[in-house]
Amino acid sequence: MEKGINQFDQKHRNSWLIKKHLYLNSPISRVEIAHDLGLTTPVITGIVSNLLADHVVREVDEPDLVEAKGAGRRRVMLEFNPDRYYICGVDLSPYHTNYVLTDLQGHTLARRQTFRTLDEYSKTMEQLEQQIPDFWEECKIPRQKLLGVGIAMPGLINGSEGKIYTTFKEGWTQSDPAAGLEATLGTRVLLENNVRAKVICAEIFDRMVKSEPFLYFSISYGVAMQMIIDDKVLYGDSAAAGEIGHMVVQRDGPVCPTCGGRGCLEALAGERAVLNRCREAMEKNSGEHLWQLCSSPELLTMDQVLQAQADGDETVETMIQDALDYLGIALSNAVNLISPKAVVIDGRMFRLEKNQRYLLLAAERNMFRVHTNRIQFTFLPFDAYRGARAAAAVVVKDYLYNGIK
Repeated sequence: MEKGINQFDQKHRNSWLIKKHLYLNSPISRVEIAHDLGLTTPVITGIVSNLLADHVVREVDEPDLVEAKGAGRRRVMLEFNPDRYYICGVDLSPYHTNYVLTDLQGHTLARRQTFRTLDEYSKTMEQLEQQIPDFWEECKIPRQKLLGVGIAMPGLINGSEGKIYTTFKEGWTQSDPAAGLEATLGTRVLLENNVRAKVICAEIFDRMVKSEPFLYFSISYGVAMQMIIDDKVLYGDSAAAGEIGHMVVQRDGPVCPTCGGRGCLEALAGERAVLNRCREAMEKNSGEHLWQLCSSPELLTMDQVLQAQADGDETVETMIQDALDYLGIALSNAVNLISPKAVVIDGRMFRLEKNQRYLLLAAERNMFRVHTNRIQFTFLPFDAYRGARAAAAVVVKDYLYNGIK
């Protein structure tokens, strides 16, 4: 037992370690779990017995391949039963409200997209109170199989408490939407920052965290970078860790509409910043190709901007490269500070491979040389529903840690 940890805390810690190790490595035997974690067989047996009784874990035979190699009788292996519970994930993105249904292993079984997310707190809550039950009923899954609802959104959010420190939206600061929705929906509701939820999804659902430190760089309407260090997602004080979008990259630069500061990365390189520059070009009649793709600057989308870039529009190309230069500076600063082993990059603009290459070149120009060729950079294929699936991952991680409440 570790010094300073009482028996109850140690039991809870062992339960979390066993469930997480089984979840991430199944099928796996009891003996392998004990060996990997350095725990005794009785400790493993007690916790696994509870999981078997709840039917969340099931016993399966070892694959035939092992038997064919002459290893003798096949061992009994353990694996998570993906159909035991289902999760509803909700993403309150700046563009749309997205819903997904996943099983316990993170497979997406259903999804729905509504119109642009509302800003006003009370109206958003009314929307969620109506649409979440409607979506669940549409999925036709028994109510008792709902493990919980996860909600992801931008802002400084303490996921362990469900409290919002600030979302830069009027009426949301210091609110507790998770508690209100739990009372209305009658099920567990968890709230988390959208990018922090995505790094949890990369860890739990997608098994991408093979080594640490691990960085998740997200470029959307805003810009953020979340990280896993020493097997923990970093929150920092006031849940403000990872807000790299408010790193100053241009002294006395444009005002950031989110935080009010000048020269923030988000104000220069986020999707909102790129869209604003392209709209200004249209208004000045210097974005001819954009006018061919869109009838009005106000209706311009990032997909249309990327189409113009792919079609060879030089004005748009320059704007995208300017944004990538700033993103590359921020990425290199983070790498030089944290010295990660792996970086995952997520953003709509990286649908174009040339933007991927340009970002890495921009980062390498400013990166400490010891990191060159030592870090694994991975670009994720763009998925508008990734945030909603990530919200579901938050619920599963909570279940692995705490169980059903």
